[in-house]
Amino acid sequence: MFFVFNEESPLTSENQKSLSKEESDKLGLKRKFFSLVGLVLVVAIIGGLIGSFILPMFFGLNPVEFYQGKPFAIFEKQAKPPEEKPAPYITDPVIAVAGKVQPSVVNIRTEKTISDFFFGLRRTTGIGSGVIISQDGYILTNNHVVQDADEIWVTVRKKDIKGRVIGKDYETDIAVVKVDMEGLPAVRLGSVRDLEVGELVVAIGSPYGFEHSVTAGVVSALYRQLTVSSNLGYITFTDLIQTDAAINPGNSGGALCNTKGEVVGINTLIYSETGGYQGIGFAIPIDVAKDVADQLIKEGKVSHPYVGVNGQDVDRELAKEYGLTVEKGAFILQIYPDTPAEKAGLKRGDVVVEFNGEVIESMYDLIAAIRKRKVGDVIEIVIVRDGERIKKELTLAEKPTLFKG
Repeated sequence: MFFVFNEESPLTSENQKSLSKEESDKLGLKRKFFSLVGLVLVVAIIGGLIGSFILPMFFGLNPVEFYQGKPFAIFEKQAKPPEEKPAPYITDPVIAVAGKVQPSVVNIRTEKTISDFFFGLRRTTGIGSGVIISQDGYILTNNHVVQDADEIWVTVRKKDIKGRVIGKDYETDIAVVKVDMEGLPAVRLGSVRDLEVGELVVAIGSPYGFEHSVTAGVVSALYRQLTVSSNLGYITFTDLIQTDAAINPGNSGGALCNTKGEVVGINTLIYSETGGYQGIGFAIPIDVAKDVADQLIKEGKVSHPYVGVNGQDVDRELAKEYGLTVEKGAFILQIYPDTPAEKAGLKRGDVVVEFNGEVIESMYDLIAAIRKRKVGDVIEIVIVRDGERIKKELTLAEKPTLFKG
């Protein structure tokens, strides 16, 4: 038996119409669904593109980097902890100065033979400090550190090197010592003219032999004047730097520095009424010390202008006692023979009130004014004699070597 199927559907035309409408509705729904999906995709793509440019900016990422194969760079940046930059290191000025200057400050040890009534000849030692002022071994120190020494030993780079005195000056208490070494760390020199009262200063030296000791303080005063006694006589200092930085025996000849690491003074004196070593220290201005050192290195000696008088300050009591018409000035007590003062006709009892146009209010002022000049300078001075102002002219001479007053 054979079954033959007709080409027409066995469904009726009515059914055919009914199914076609249903299918048509489903097809419409599908089209709406796919249209909606397509719209959502288009919006998503556009939003993604816009977001890809905007979103990275919120995290500090350049959008171009995102399209150069670095889609996860933003996450990598978030994952890395932020780098902490170290805060700038603020160096304590005292530490900075010590680091610069300590290598240039040396310990000086002296030895000499003295005669003792009970023990006969014996060796004594002394200690002090020095400042290297040139790479080829010139060292600045105080005269009282090395005077009368038979041997001088300088500690350089932890080695004791024998030194020799190039020259020394009693009047300014400055000396220059030389060691035979090259390539030494020389200090930088400043100037007292740049110092101010209250400014921080650092003292470096070898108190009691403790090398490279550092103390700090301030400039207590400038241009102090002081007369002190020594085993050779009296020394009158002018223009001293006063400081409260601790200075003790052994600091003499060491460095007084400003905060730039420049040496502005040579530590020299300690003042105490009780005999202790606390309180007041004094340093010779580096301007004076350098000038003296240059002369000692070149000539072996220092030229000191000289007038030839001895005197004291004028005050109210002195003016009343001698019937003076002025209450300030340098009162002349003594005129030395064959000196510029004698040749100019100065007399005991005269009061010097001007020196080369500079007002003189004390004996210290007169000493300081003389030291500013040179041997051979012709100076006009004004004196008061019997109430009258008189002008005199004198030529400064070289101070006698043996004169210590």
